[in-house]
Amino acid sequence: MSNKSSESNEPQSNDFTVTQIMEETEYAKEDRDIAFAVEVLSTATINERQLASALSTWTLHGSTLLSDHLLKAGLVSQETQIELEQRSEFRLKELWNEACENNQNTLGATAFTKAALERLDESGRVAKILGISAAISGVQNDELREHLSRYQLIHKIGQGGLGTVWLARDRELQRYVALKEIRTRKTTSKAAIDRFRREAEITGRLEHPAIVPIYQLGEDAGSGRIFYVMRFLGKQTLEDAIIEYHERREAGDDNPMLLRNLLAAFVTICQAIGHAHSRKVIHRDLKPENVAIDSFGQVIVIDWGLAKILDDAMLNDSFTEGEFADAVDGQRTLAGQVLGSPLYMAPEQAAGRLDEVNESTDIFGLGAILFAIITGRAPHEQSRESSGSTTTRQLITAIASGPTPRASTSNEDVDPILEAICAKAMAKRSYARYSSTTALAEDVQRWMAGEPVSAYKERFSQRVGRWIQHHQRLSQLIVAGIIIALVAGTTLMIAARESNIAAQQARFEEMRSDEREVEVQLISAAKELSVDVRFMSTLPPIQGIIEARAGAKESEGEEVWHGRLETIFEGLMRANTNYLTVAYIAIDSDKAQEIVRVERHATDQSYIRRVPQSRLATLEMIPVFKSVLEMDPGDVRLSLDDQLSKNPRKNDHHRIVGVIPVFDEQSGDLFGLVAIESNLVSQIQSILNGLDNRLGEIYITDAEGHVLITSNPEFGVEVVTHDMQITETIPQTNGFFSKDSKKRYLSDGSSFIAHRVQLDPSNPTCNLGIVQRLSPKE
Repeated sequence: MSNKSSESNEPQSNDFTVTQIMEETEYAKEDRDIAFAVEVLSTATINERQLASALSTWTLHGSTLLSDHLLKAGLVSQETQIELEQRSEFRLKELWNEACENNQNTLGATAFTKAALERLDESGRVAKILGISAAISGVQNDELREHLSRYQLIHKIGQGGLGTVWLARDRELQRYVALKEIRTRKTTSKAAIDRFRREAEITGRLEHPAIVPIYQLGEDAGSGRIFYVMRFLGKQTLEDAIIEYHERREAGDDNPMLLRNLLAAFVTICQAIGHAHSRKVIHRDLKPENVAIDSFGQVIVIDWGLAKILDDAMLNDSFTEGEFADAVDGQRTLAGQVLGSPLYMAPEQAAGRLDEVNESTDIFGLGAILFAIITGRAPHEQSRESSGSTTTRQLITAIASGPTPRASTSNEDVDPILEAICAKAMAKRSYARYSSTTALAEDVQRWMAGEPVSAYKERFSQRVGRWIQHHQRLSQLIVAGIIIALVAGTTLMIAARESNIAAQQARFEEMRSDEREVEVQLISAAKELSVDVRFMSTLPPIQGIIEARAGAKESEGEEVWHGRLETIFEGLMRANTNYLTVAYIAIDSDKAQEIVRVERHATDQSYIRRVPQSRLATLEMIPVFKSVLEMDPGDVRLSLDDQLSKNPRKNDHHRIVGVIPVFDEQSGDLFGLVAIESNLVSQIQSILNGLDNRLGEIYITDAEGHVLITSNPEFGVEVVTHDMQITETIPQTNGFFSKDSKKRYLSDGSSFIAHRVQLDPSNPTCNLGIVQRLSPKE
């Protein structure tokens, strides 16, 4: 329900002082925080999203006042803080005086806080933001009563200035419904009762899937209260969905489908209001809070309490506009003439020109909802800020006399076409707005479908491009005919140029396919190395050597296991001609001792030798060995920066090493590692030789951009034997291979590609670069 507090009770900053308000009563911190939150929202000092964000680092039950927290966060000035504290103290004083008049001044702290929530925050907005809405869902002891109709009251779900909304159960149909009943006849004027009946009658005559259905209008025989029953929709509103969308967008989750879902809901709202207009009914209080979204995503327009029937003598004669205005609470009414919620109010409503309030007023309200969808803010929050308004009256004046808010001022990223639709719906003069809700909905739907809209004048080039997109064949014939007729030579030049561009693009796409093929094969080779290393670590001789060294009685001698392991290692190397070394190494924190090593001869690659025990070496703890100390069983680490050679060459990235830790199965302690060293350049050569490279140059680099091997149509595949930086050949790659660069892909889309391929996901430095440049077509 809407927040309803009397405008006549709105304190002015010079009408009272804090000392006059406080008198002898001291309110609990929670009560002061709740009242301050209500005031800060009702005056539009900040919006709900800003308040919710600030509350994420504050608690209602802590020692810091909400006003002090918002001041520290920079959301309110000290002057505004003092003024809003005065206003909130005044509200609490009113509430306390009312409790005293009703002999309820003995309420406990918890009960008074609950009463403050119910009376000050009738719409439930503050309770929802504070996360304590469940605290007001119950009932006071004096409200525990039976409804003598067919409905069983369960608990209160909302309260407004006119009545209370309950969750109830229909005893006859066994379903949950929402039951709204007016306050007791003793405290309710005849005008309010008439308004209550009118609200039910107007809503009941509107039969549309997106308008809340009324099931019954009646009077409870027990309490004498008038009530009506409608569908129970829950508490989710369009406002909640808008807040969630913009919170996600600000957090980086800018999913376009979320915006499209909101716009689809908006179209449904337009259709519902269009149905109401066809029945001569205008809503007059359209805002996201008055649009419910049920658990199945169905959009329902609610709160028709300010609705007006046009050209209906029967209803209008029985309830004059003045009486109707007097029956509405102050938050939505000013001086008996201004109807609606200020933050979404049309200028004619703010000016009190009731004769001008018609269907176009609702169209302004729909535009205001669209404004909130695309910006996350109510339109007149901007009016309030630009005019410096501090009271509702000042805001109403600013709305009536000021310019229409622009969506791009609140959100610079808003789509210009949606902004144009919004601006037309919210035009200052009603004749400049959309002629109907159908026209407004159609423009939004056309934007969603990528079609031109009536509110936005496209540039000539945009119109031509759109027309060509939808009439490709015809447009090509017309353009070709005109060009041929006027300038035949120009036609040939353009055709040739387009043909060259198309051919260039086709060649570029073919080159990209080569790049993807190289990437796939490199990753496949790295995975194959990982699989082989892992398999070698599971061989029986691996554990046999550990047990023999531990002196296990049932174990065969270590030499036997050595011979078996060497035989297996030798077989692996004969099956994989790129493998240079396979070794089983024992390690501790500061040294690595070879146990078994089988290697390929440096000059005769076909000769594989088993390194005798006397030639096995103690190796330095290179970085990849050190990483084993932290690895878990089964983990494999690949490295391009390390070598198993006894005399490794500095910056030699022509090899790739894969290692895996070996643990003693009996004790679980780390014993050593199995390592395989592979000839990386030989593998790359095989991959590049397998390509039919007719298009341009291919460069394979290390992680820092040093070129390892090249391929071009003229000279074929060549290993680079000198220091060559890729930036010297292709300047566009400058910075791409720097240590600080996080880019994985670089291309101009037509002539070159640079791609960093991660060979080992666990080792950020184990990557190669694939750089391609398209050769000019001869």
